Amino acid sequence: MSWPLHQTTFRLPRLEDTFSVFPDNGLNPNFSKIRPESRAWINQYTDSVCGPKMRAFMDNCNFELSNSYCFPYAGEAGLRATMDLTNILWLYDEFTDTVSGTEASDAALIVARALQDPDFDDGTWICRMMKSFKHNHIDRAGPNVARRFVDNFCTYVEIVGTEATLRERNEVLDIPSYIAFRRETSAVRTCFDLVEYCVGLDLPQHVHEDPIFLSGYNAAMDLVFWANDLFSYNMEQSKGHGGANVVTVIMKSKGVDLQTAIDFLSGYCEALTAQLQEARRILASRHDPVYCKDAVRVIDAFGDWVRGNDQWSFATERYFGKENHIVKKSRIVTLRAPFSDSLALTE
Repeated sequence: MSWPLHQTTFRLPRLEDTFSVFPDNGLNPNFSKIRPESRAWINQYTDSVCGPKMRAFMDNCNFELSNSYCFPYAGEAGLRATMDLTNILWLYDEFTDTVSGTEASDAALIVARALQDPDFDDGTWICRMMKSFKHNHIDRAGPNVARRFVDNFCTYVEIVGTEATLRERNEVLDIPSYIAFRRETSAVRTCFDLVEYCVGLDLPQHVHEDPIFLSGYNAAMDLVFWANDLFSYNMEQSKGHGGANVVTVIMKSKGVDLQTAIDFLSGYCEALTAQLQEARRILASRHDPVYCKDAVRVIDAFGDWVRGNDQWSFATERYFGKENHIVKKSRIVTLRAPFSDSLALTE
């Protein structure tokens, strides 16, 4: 979608008011110790694919801080796993944004083989990065968590290849198709796998297939990516990637302007928040401790994720640059002209 010259600003909803139903558990106290360790680890790979400007951008975005907001309860090992994953997702997302659909699909095959085949090693930075992450973290998780993570990550990279193809075709999905699509491209499933790892649980598969747990899981996942799409819309439309964003999807599907689409998104987030709370209530009323204790603990951690993700979005320069605190207060965002603020991976 082209830049709407007739509209130069838009107003953000106060999602923090909607998400205030989830407890504010503060920042993880292990952040300052673990962040340098994770940054040193990911720099082994960013240094080979990113230029100095992109590395500086990464520093300013402080992606690892998001984990301190979203995993306030994690111990040192768990927090390190979440930080390493966040850095992988950032780097992989930026990389696939710059390549063709075919190249993104080729990268997905490397990831899948690196995670599934112990003997595979093609010498690429992607292979080395994924094998290191699996050895350091996933191999230490419970068998159910480990299996789900590998499956979910492989699905994520496969769908990201499809996203690149859709971008090449300038194709915009309808709302139901986009929701199903975004649940995979957002990689939130892999982050939620680490929720169980961090709280020391390994939920059996039948819990993940339970309709009530699944209702809460999907609501939390959707809340994360709807908020991320909202906050990243300005940046993505300036780079020509606005088609893969729920704001553009709503505008096209409903035939509405930008602000109306954003207001619709806000109302939808209220409904999803209620859905997550209702799932928790029903699970807590059951007598089986796997549900009323363990599953509820995971649902509560999803609430930490939803609230923490919103808090970090205004603490970082990722979405709003150095005006992040001003935007948090005013809620007014000025639309960027196309590509004027884009930054190539190699810069």
